[in-house]
Amino acid sequence: MRTVPVLAEKTMRRGETLNIPQVGIQTRLRPGDADTPIKGGNVERGQSALVAALSLVAVATAQAADPSAADSAQGEMLLYNHMGQAVKVPLDSVHPKLRPPSAVGLKYQTPNTHKGVRLPTEVLDKLEAIWEGLPKFEVFPAAPARLMPYLYNNDDFGNTAVQPGALIPYAPLESEVQSAKYWLAGRGLRYQLEQTFTYAGMSDVVTGDGNLGNYNLYFPLKWTVFEARGAGTAGWLSAEIQYQTAIGSSGLTQTAQTNLGTVTNPTGIWFARSGFQLPELAWQQSFDAGHIVALAGVIDQSNYIDTNAYANSGRGQFINSALINSMVLPLPAYNYGLNVQWQPHKDWYTLLGYSVGNAGPGQNPDTNFSWASWSLEWEIGYAPRDVLGLGPGVYRIQPFLARNGPVQGGLCFNLQQQLGPNSPFGLFGRFGSGGSQVAGGAKAQVGTGVVMQAPLKYAGWVPQLNNDLLGIGFVWSQPSSTTNTVYHNDEYVLETFYTLQLSPMSQLQSDLQLVWNPAFNPDPGPAVVFQFQFMVKW
Repeated sequence: MRTVPVLAEKTMRRGETLNIPQVGIQTRLRPGDADTPIKGGNVERGQSALVAALSLVAVATAQAADPSAADSAQGEMLLYNHMGQAVKVPLDSVHPKLRPPSAVGLKYQTPNTHKGVRLPTEVLDKLEAIWEGLPKFEVFPAAPARLMPYLYNNDDFGNTAVQPGALIPYAPLESEVQSAKYWLAGRGLRYQLEQTFTYAGMSDVVTGDGNLGNYNLYFPLKWTVFEARGAGTAGWLSAEIQYQTAIGSSGLTQTAQTNLGTVTNPTGIWFARSGFQLPELAWQQSFDAGHIVALAGVIDQSNYIDTNAYANSGRGQFINSALINSMVLPLPAYNYGLNVQWQPHKDWYTLLGYSVGNAGPGQNPDTNFSWASWSLEWEIGYAPRDVLGLGPGVYRIQPFLARNGPVQGGLCFNLQQQLGPNSPFGLFGRFGSGGSQVAGGAKAQVGTGVVMQAPLKYAGWVPQLNNDLLGIGFVWSQPSSTTNTVYHNDEYVLETFYTLQLSPMSQLQSDLQLVWNPAFNPDPGPAVVFQFQFMVKW
């Protein structure tokens, strides 16, 4: 019989109340952060085997999991909204099939993590209560590993797929998905499984089709193998699986970037290759009660470096690649590497990533391997709970060195700032310049913008929607070294999007981009790119 830790009761402080009459949900939104730190051989065959094994486990656990919810509908589930703010949702407003089963209970329910943000106070309090009184050593522990506040959101996932503020309170299969997620998390396996169906229509194409369809699967996971709490260390498997295929007859290698001839990719989560990819497969280890985390193996450096709470995912946030990650930073994936993270203080952290090799998407890391091709990225971050009374913010400095022929370097900056302690607005920006031979696609780039949480609620149009998201962003780029003919040295992009939380595990997103002076297209434009996405997030 598996023992589930019991949490200490926490006294609730006052927060802003959000009433949602049509769906019957009442949430309390508290954006504040924590005052104290957390203590404490063949690639394609391998990819297919790993996916098959995980799929079989998921099916089996969905059947075996106890679907019965906790006996009482009292209490609250703790979730995140799109800006990484903690949201408390009364249990009686959650569909009965999505409530934690009695074997888990509210006290052991944890929200899925939100990269690029420090743990809010509510989540930190819950984790501290979970960690209290646990045995000194466990194999495949149900409790997440003890990590510092910023590192936790970078290096782990929660056990809850449900998201707040949905237009529809329940959709088919969501109870089975959530039951499987609880069951697997109880055995140390936590993950995100996101599926995206996208239509993209564009004008002024220089090659290929003007209408494209795409299916994309994104499956990062963390499997905690052991935690030796007495020694302040834990070890887990870290992996990331992706799959992509074209929808329709547009071909398997087309993206908006290839067809428009742009520096940035307006379809930022697409890659010019179909099939399975394995960007990361590494061993991860924490030390010093979660103050230090190290990874070794095949590493996707963008999972840890250059994250941003408001602009870091093409699945619900900005879709243009320059508003997902800086295209000046190299940020390799698919190659051998190391990543070391250290958070000595609740407000400060530093990350160091090293990668070596020349492998691309879908390739074995030994492909065209050379020790002479490498990159070294360093990020220093300041993540205070409050900045000048505006609320939480994160400010990052990112110097780097790399070799792809000559050794060159560069410097980038990445920031995010909430615009008021209870404000629905957030500001973000990425700014960088680097050597033309080693940059990730742009030798100079600016990407900045503003997001707004729950715009229809604040406008008074649809009061029950408290987890939709609106954003507007701007990008300026100069291309890095290339053999292609450059027609325009300065490329500009304006993007706006709106994301609706359709059900607790699905979203709809519309996105519009205007591209002026596409670098490799003689037509100055503006080219127009419209996208519509349906996303399922488990």
